[in-house]
Amino acid sequence: MLTNSLTSIPLYLAIGFAASIIGALPFGLVNLSVLQSAVNKGILSTIPVATGASMVEIGYGIVGIFAGKFIFEYTHNNLWFHVVSAAILLVTGVTFFVKKSQFDFNLKPTFGGFSYGILMNLLSLQVLAYWIITGSILSSAGLLPHSPATIVVFLAGIAMGKMGTLWVYAYFGEEIFARSKRISRNINRLVGIILMAVAAIVMAKGLM
Repeated sequence: MLTNSLTSIPLYLAIGFAASIIGALPFGLVNLSVLQSAVNKGILSTIPVATGASMVEIGYGIVGIFAGKFIFEYTHNNLWFHVVSAAILLVTGVTFFVKKSQFDFNLKPTFGGFSYGILMNLLSLQVLAYWIITGSILSSAGLLPHSPATIVVFLAGIAMGKMGTLWVYAYFGEEIFARSKRISRNINRLVGIILMAVAAIVMAKGLM
């Protein structure tokens, strides 16, 4: 396990940041809302939506930390848990890699605001599932924060990753809209590759 010291704070910040970006990259309710708001009303209009969504993401991150610890403590010596986890990750990764983009962008004026961002992310239950799985994987790798300081830094990284990803969506809104199918396909392939790689790591740790 990593020691909960000041020297590990940058690492936990980076882990939270990277995990948040991976979870926020695929097109979803929040991304599409930010994209549509940016195209319709400009970049500044996306800030409340992105902030609300990031607050929910922090909550999901907290759930992921405690759920990840619980799952790891009761299953870390269970080979079947590693097999099932690796299988789920592998199937999910392959699905992301091969699926086609079918999003229909609506450029009519959309709702916005802080509460709208909260609502959109609360409705994205796959994001909650992502953080629970991520928490268990980080726990098994000894990379889950434990002290109050590292937890705060980890959650700050999550917020930064979410806000940063949504800002990219907003800033490049016109370009993303024009090339939405190609960009969505490439993002899905990238996420798929990452998930398949994690599946291999989980399976390897289960066999050790």
